Amino acid sequence: MKNIITALNNPELNIELKKEKNINIINKDIIYKEGILEILEEKKEINLIIINYDLPGKIEIEKLIEKIKEKNKKIELIFILEKEDIEKEKKLKKYNINNIYYNNKINKKELINIINKKNKKSTQELEKEIKKLKEIIKEKEIKNNNYNIKKENKIKKQKYKNLQHNKEGKKHKKIKLAKMVLIHEKQEIDRNKVSLTIAENLKNKNNKILIIDFKLGEEDLHKILNKNNALYLINKKIKNKNYYKKNIEKNLYIKINKNITLLTGIKNILKNNSEINNKKIINLIEKNKKIYNYIIIEISENNNLEINKKLIELIKNNIIIFSNKIEDIKNTKQKIKLIKNYKNKKIYLFLKKEKNNKKINEINIKILEEIYKKTKIIKKLNKKIIK
Repeated sequence: MKNIITALNNPELNIELKKEKNINIINKDIIYKEGILEILEEKKEINLIIINYDLPGKIEIEKLIEKIKEKNKKIELIFILEKEDIEKEKKLKKYNINNIYYNNKINKKELINIINKKNKKSTQELEKEIKKLKEIIKEKEIKNNNYNIKKENKIKKQKYKNLQHNKEGKKHKKIKLAKMVLIHEKQEIDRNKVSLTIAENLKNKNNKILIIDFKLGEEDLHKILNKNNALYLINKKIKNKNYYKKNIEKNLYIKINKNITLLTGIKNILKNNSEINNKKIINLIEKNKKIYNYIIIEISENNNLEINKKLIELIKNNIIIFSNKIEDIKNTKQKIKLIKNYKNKKIYLFLKKEKNNKKINEINIKILEEIYKKTKIIKKLNKKIIK
């Protein structure tokens, strides 16, 4: 049903129209031209205006039509003239207005019929839209079915290949490599220690877990794990003249418990040459992938960018820790953009919650989900993230 206003300078007719069940008149009759524009300022949902061409007012009729169309291009206009007048009709038709009727030839009943026809037309348009939407949905279903058939065929082919591969007598077992996650830390944020939370979730199934503190110069995980002297002891051994360089890497591993090992002090094995560093990083990751079930790596944005890029390239799963502060949004978006430069990367955002401020975080999460539309914001840390 259309929302209608009348500007006929005829309050009695307005009242009579309001009595009709199928007609939605939403205001008192307007008695001057400028009043139409005033109503349109207040009420944006108007679909149809019935106007007396000779309505009092200072604004010219052409200017009035232009102003109405500026406010709402889709609005329909019906004009009532006192009698046939070719000049007035020309002015109206110039603005593609063909709904022109004459006061001396139309009565209340006919006007009601005209309005009802307009309402009916609106219903037909809606039915067309629904029909079109159904066609789109059907098309999408067909595409999805075709995609699923192709996927099933691909799986069948792969199963057949695997069967053939086994029949050929290749009995050697493939080494199950570690699943890995890269955690992007920001020093200014009071971190929730995402890596330790994930490790705690994983250790329940007797998994071997390696946490690598790759925040060069900002290593802090050893302190949280009550190994305060770890870096001091590592540096002391390296400075010892009787200590061979080949043993350096072995002493970077610190056993936390039967499931979890920490690797820290990595800057001791890196050189200034980025090419050598990249090779060392690759070797370090590849070697540990064969030993551990899971590898959790923390990096800092203050690291050398080339080192961070190499780690992003090697690791599929990424968790970015961010705050709900405005100044952090741009920084987080840049990190997302950097990661997306590499193919097949998963990105999760983990929001650092403000203490005693649950309500604000609930409001902010909705805004943040709109800002980071295509990136998943996680509220709980669990093993699914790394699987």
